[in-house]
This record gives sequence, C-alpha cells and structure tokens, in this order.
Amino acid sequence: MQRSAVAPFTTRPQLFASAWLARRWYYTPRSHRAYSVRQISPGDRRLLAEFALDLTHHAAERERDSVRQLCDLLFDQVIGGGTREAAGFAALENTLGGDRVIGVCVCSAPDADGADFRVAVARTHREEQIGKTLMAALLRHARRIGVARLSGEMHWSNRPMQVLALSMGFAIEAVPRDRNLRRLVLALR
Repeated sequence: MQRSAVAPFTTRPQLFASAWLARRWYYTPRSHRAYSVRQISPGDRRLLAEFALDLTHHAAERERDSVRQLCDLLFDQVIGGGTREAAGFAALENTLGGDRVIGVCVCSAPDADGADFRVAVARTHREEQIGKTLMAALLRHARRIGVARLSGEMHWSNRPMQVLALSMGFAIEAVPRDRNLRRLVLALR
C-alpha cells in the first residue's frame, strides 16, 4: 500500500506569486529562439542592471537620454518605488547561465494625463518582434488597470519604433521643445 503525503492547509495568501511567476512563451520569427515575457519583480534587479549597462554601452549619443529615462522609470518607480500602479514587463531568454533580459517595457504610475511608457530591446534581438510582444503585454495591463492614455517619446530616426507604434494605433506628434523627438500617444478609453 502506498502512502501519499498531503501538505497542510494554510491560510497564508500567496503574495504576488501569480503576477511574478506567470510567463508567456514566444518564438522569434527569424532565429526561432524561445523567449518568455513576464511582469518585472524586485528580484530581477541584477538581471535588469546587466541589461541597462549593456544598453548604455551600446547606445548612440542621441539615445543616451532615452536610456537614462528608461532606467529612472525602471529602477525608481517599478522596482524601488512603493507605487503599485507602475509596472514593467521583461522579455527573458533562457541561457546556460540562467535567464537574460533581452527587452523591457515599463509604464509609470498613471495620473490625470495618463501614463508614460518606455521600451527597449537588446541590439542583438532587434527585428525579432520582441518590442511588439512587450508593448502588447503593456497595453493589456494598462487597459486592465484603467489607464486612460499612454504616451512616450522616441527619436525621430527610430523607424522600427514608428512602424510598431502606428501598427498598434499610436498617434505620432512632434515635440515642441526638441525637433529630434516624437511623442507617441494612444487613448485607451
């Protein structure tokens, strides 16, 4: 006769487990590599720091300000801040050394004007539709929590982001303070 062990019943809630551990798996269309997308958790700080460092080293001079804004939003509001409404999603590739962040999409806490967002994909994984997958996850989250409007900025020469934004319904506007920037705006309500 076999005996089975049963875990004792506990009434402790599973804090954040479902949001942080839930992953969706995707394949890149060109290289057919698998990657997953999940919500960013405070435990991802080291992985995100490595990703941000790589972005900073390989960013062109015109992209440095955008990378800095992404890092500020990511580390100050999503990971370090106490705001529950600020959210971020990471695209992770599983390697022999463990998970590696290949893209992030973050959104600030919404206010009366809506929420700001930033997207970045590792240069080795661009043109693999990882940005589109991350943006779709962010849009689902923004609609679920009731964000009225998403907006972000990009450099005018970032053609792949322009195409992605237009395909997802964003309007592209000029930024009066800097003629090299464009503002992406999407009304969700």
